[in-house]
Amino acid sequence: MKILVSAYACDPYRGSESGVGWAAVCRIARDHEVWVLTDDQNRAGWEQGAREGIIPEKVRVQFLRKSRDHCKNRFIARLQDWLRYADFNRKVLAAAHAWHAQVGFEMCHQVTIAAWRMPSPLWRLPIPFVWGPIGGAGWMPPAFRSMLSPKSRFFETLRDWNTGTVQRSKTFHDCIQNTAVVIAANEETEQFLKPFRGSLPLIRLPIVSLSAEKIEKFRKKEMTLGIGKLRLFAGGNIEGRKGVSLALRALADVKARGIDFHYTIAGGGPEIGPLQVLCSSLGLNDRVEFHAGYSGDDYIRALQESDIYFLPSFRESTPVTLMEAYLAGCYPVVADASAQGEIVRLMGGIAVKAECQETMAKGLADALVWCHENRELLADENAVAREKVCSYFSAERYDSILTKAYSSAMG
Repeated sequence: MKILVSAYACDPYRGSESGVGWAAVCRIARDHEVWVLTDDQNRAGWEQGAREGIIPEKVRVQFLRKSRDHCKNRFIARLQDWLRYADFNRKVLAAAHAWHAQVGFEMCHQVTIAAWRMPSPLWRLPIPFVWGPIGGAGWMPPAFRSMLSPKSRFFETLRDWNTGTVQRSKTFHDCIQNTAVVIAANEETEQFLKPFRGSLPLIRLPIVSLSAEKIEKFRKKEMTLGIGKLRLFAGGNIEGRKGVSLALRALADVKARGIDFHYTIAGGGPEIGPLQVLCSSLGLNDRVEFHAGYSGDDYIRALQESDIYFLPSFRESTPVTLMEAYLAGCYPVVADASAQGEIVRLMGGIAVKAECQETMAKGLADALVWCHENRELLADENAVAREKVCSYFSAERYDSILTKAYSSAMG
């Protein structure tokens, strides 16, 4: 088929949402001809990809808007992203109509931004529209917000307001009720969207798919855990919702129980400053490393050399770093909340109930102590969990479900 793909974030050389968009374009282009509408901020990556010959032959691209540099303040930059996507949405429908008049598309599929609260106008095209996988139904429980920095508490309040406003808006209702197929990224988003979809097609498919090449690249050559200090890892954009302050409180308890460890927090984010202050107050400066962030093989090696992936987190769509931790042989300890809790319950690891700060901090500490005392079991459990992850998030399964979604959309 001739498919128009809307991917505001789509860059072959960047991770996070941009990597999601790029991976989706490549998977769709295996079986279809693809025309991509993306933001101008991705132009440099596409041009580099063209020079290096990694753009699939059946893919064409058109850039919208003119990009400007992001503010160095990550909190402000996040707000800028919302405004930029809103501007993209104002331009994308006219561009899609014009391209459709030239090419004659059979279907339109929006793959990013992967959030329900940012509805698309592309359902107005005279062809079936597929939306997703989309997430974003998770939220930060009020019982845990007092541990956030003022800036992060403000962000969560703003997000709550946005949630209530969008789900009552005509823009959202028009999109959700006129889209041929909606794809939910996880169980909580699927349950949230069901009342709005009624009997209309609603399919669940994770945002992330794992190619055979990636699976092999992250494979730990020897699935055994080391002796000595427990090595823990967390990575990504360190926002308040990640729950790292709770992780530090749990580690203070672990230290008091006489267990040696080293915790690497890799990446920047608005919470780094407050976390450094908390780390010092808890007497953990000699056990916790704030790293600017790894890339490429250094990132893979950092995961492979770690015993535990330790990032509680309270809301995720599909946590990419958690997937990569499984592939690299890390045993996950997370909060039993949102997508990461769902994944750990299905694949293996420890998901600690998120009821209140005190009991959860103790639960996280108990989990780490158990990991320390049962290292001989973790290698076998990791191997089993890794196989489950490779199967559930396989590129083949992604392709199969996407084919069903397209068949349903064409009806």
